[in-house]
Amino acid sequence: MKSEFRRYILFCLTLMLAFACSPKISADSVLRVGSTGDYPPLTSFDTVTHQFHGEDIELALRLGKHLGKKVIFVKTTWKDLNTDLLDRKFDIAAGGISVNATRAKLFNFSVPLLMDRKVAVFRLADRSKFIDFNAIDQPAVRIIENIGGTNETFARKNIKNATIKVIPDNQQVFKALLNKEADVMFTDETEAKYQQKKHPELYWIKLTEQLSPAYAKAMMYNKADTVLQRKADEWLKKQNK
Repeated sequence: MKSEFRRYILFCLTLMLAFACSPKISADSVLRVGSTGDYPPLTSFDTVTHQFHGEDIELALRLGKHLGKKVIFVKTTWKDLNTDLLDRKFDIAAGGISVNATRAKLFNFSVPLLMDRKVAVFRLADRSKFIDFNAIDQPAVRIIENIGGTNETFARKNIKNATIKVIPDNQQVFKALLNKEADVMFTDETEAKYQQKKHPELYWIKLTEQLSPAYAKAMMYNKADTVLQRKADEWLKKQNK
């Protein structure tokens, strides 16, 4: 019995030592970054590897390294972005996030990462048809947007005559244009340039400054996370020099 007891004690001590020496990740050592993964070239999510890629993703990884934190990406959607950040499912939101008054009431933003503006995207074959916004906003024209983002907000605010269809997946919007299931999408110039390069069958035009003024894209934080924002912004400012 004594030998069995000794073996039991030795086993327990071994387990305790292994647990104590095993690498652990504390909450303070993790930077959780929320991203939609559907806004290339800034953020993309590979459904096969379940990995994020993109310019803002690389930036977040470098920021995590600077802060001495392991970066964990959390997938969200444009519809759930605000709620997920408020519920602290992640610490920072990144990936083509536009600065606007509605979001600014709830969150703080980093220093601007780039300046952008809304443009109209459609098939190259319709280049002579959609020469400006007035030509687009016609009853027979089908507008398509992804749900919950600033693209949908822009369309609903400005379109008076054309029809608007909203779908969940931002990447399916461009397929709908190419398959002639829709005619026009409003999106950011950054995304429009990327999609036109990827799909030469697409074309885009700028809108008037009054209709589409420039705005910043940035990382987004909860208002209470001022220390995180200060440290991140100090580093981000150096990246922009």
